[in-house]
Amino acid sequence: MRKLVPGLIGLGLLLNAAEAVGARQSNLASATVYTVDYSTFPTSSALVDFFDSQGIFASGLKPEAVTVLEDGQPLPVDSLTELAIPLQLVVAVNQGEPLDARDPTGLSRFQRLAQVLAQWAQARAPDLPDDFSLVSQAGPVINHATATQFIEGLNSFQPDFRAATPNLQSLAIALDTVSAQTPRLGMKRAILFITPHMDNPDLAAVMDPLLQRAAASGIRVFIWFVDFDFTFNTTSAAVFNSLAIQTGGSMFYFSGAERFPDPEVYFSPLRRIYSMTYSSRLTTAGEHTLSLQANLPSGAVASNELKFTVDIQPPNPILITPSLQITRQAPADDPFNTEILLPTEEQIEIIVEFPDQHERPLTRTTLYIDGQIMDENTAEPFDVFTWDLSGYTLSGEHQVIVEAVDVIGLSRKSMAIPVTVTVIQAPRGPAALLARYRTPITIGAVLIAGISLIIILVSGRVRIPSLRAVRESRRAEADPLTQTIQTGTPTVATAAGTAKKRKPRASSKKAAAAAPTRVEAPASFIRLTPEGQPAPLAPIDLDHEELIFGTDPVQCNRILSDASISSVHARLRAMEDGGFLLQDNNSIAGTWVNYEPVEREGRRLSHRDMVHFGQLTFRFTLRTPPEVKKPTITILAIEE
Repeated sequence: MRKLVPGLIGLGLLLNAAEAVGARQSNLASATVYTVDYSTFPTSSALVDFFDSQGIFASGLKPEAVTVLEDGQPLPVDSLTELAIPLQLVVAVNQGEPLDARDPTGLSRFQRLAQVLAQWAQARAPDLPDDFSLVSQAGPVINHATATQFIEGLNSFQPDFRAATPNLQSLAIALDTVSAQTPRLGMKRAILFITPHMDNPDLAAVMDPLLQRAAASGIRVFIWFVDFDFTFNTTSAAVFNSLAIQTGGSMFYFSGAERFPDPEVYFSPLRRIYSMTYSSRLTTAGEHTLSLQANLPSGAVASNELKFTVDIQPPNPILITPSLQITRQAPADDPFNTEILLPTEEQIEIIVEFPDQHERPLTRTTLYIDGQIMDENTAEPFDVFTWDLSGYTLSGEHQVIVEAVDVIGLSRKSMAIPVTVTVIQAPRGPAALLARYRTPITIGAVLIAGISLIIILVSGRVRIPSLRAVRESRRAEADPLTQTIQTGTPTVATAAGTAKKRKPRASSKKAAAAAPTRVEAPASFIRLTPEGQPAPLAPIDLDHEELIFGTDPVQCNRILSDASISSVHARLRAMEDGGFLLQDNNSIAGTWVNYEPVEREGRRLSHRDMVHFGQLTFRFTLRTPPEVKKPTITILAIEE
């Protein structure tokens, strides 16, 4: 910058400006935190700025140099990454006659500075586009444009500088333009104010509200003071210099002989920002505060306090529709085993939802059965439990509840779901013992009988007739003189060879009538295969007033052997009108007629109904099927 040699008045102004510069420079250190992102809660992120006491971006900071204050509670920073961002810049031209002064080649001062700005804008990287605007006293020339559009607008801007009177209108318009929301969060905002001197004795008073507005909004004002060199020690020059310094900018004096500075020296530090992440410790929803403290090389600095609202709710565990009915019974291949009941365990699965939409890690999930901890997960997977059923030997209903705890300590339990555990004990007693050990008992009996027979034969108590003796016995029976005399025969052979008439035998028809006859059952159940064909098994005659179906031989008079059959599964009663009423006895697998469950009050069976006892299928048939009525066809006359 041009070194000033002011007079007495100018010296006083510069001293006052120097005092303002010293006060401002001592307060240029700053930290700014922008909007906090809680979309990945509890991991939170924010864009932050740090400037040292000289107003220069504090590059190269480490996470340990920064502390987060969340609702006043200090928390460490997890990461601090330096990023490059674009700049929002407004070039404000305060038109006046000094800007049109020309050099020997005929170029005006404004044309020369416009060339410098165009070359700088053209060199900007396309992957980091700045936001450009150009304004004057008359209003905006171009707003929020690209570098190419800005250059075109700058080249086409040719006002009548000699007819214009300098004022602060272009600076006010520039503040309005740059104060709008930036296209990208964290973008810095700056104004390059191009102005000649102003002969306004109240300039400082008129400038003060604009200065306060720029400083409050973090807008840096850089000034190119373009005029004759004798104006560099005027009151307006001192006021403009104070504006630049107090907003963190700088001022350059140009009379036509000086060399323009590279604008990138001004704006490069404004294209940096930090991306910060930290782990939140919030556990309640609502409004909270966030601020930062940083230890910069030039000293400690505190940021603004940012207020934000976040929704935080405990995780919500949900049972994936568990089996509401669990049946424990002996193994299918060993139905009379009284020591083993299956299953011995049940898998319970859950899903965990986050009503606040902030999905986060879990630290524990717990399975409660009747209020007692049955299983617990403290590591992945958190969504599967094992319910140990080995201790359940009696039927009963049990309440199943799960709980989930997340990484910040919030927890919630699910609603209780009732699950019925039915225990079917294997049949006991002599009959069950014989049924269970039927094969070894049969083999043992055969062995004992064989051994006994061998012993008798060896001892000589039983003589087996020879083949010759058998033949002689048959020949004697065939001889009328020697055959055995039977009582009640028509004639009897005597020693003299005469025949004596016997008493006549009862006729065969009378004998058949005297023998007991089998009464055919009025209905029967025919066993069907899974394909619906009759199975090669004898039908079950329905010949009692009440038939009880099940696996318990003590309580039932019709035994059905299958794992799906309860001890007392169903009842069939003969009705007075000759029909049959089928009732389910609260069985586990149920009783069905034509694929419909039998209600508590029972179901009247019809000929050829398909009946399911658990997994067993039968066809109900009547000995005398009802007559099938032939359809009646009625011909209706159609009126013409």
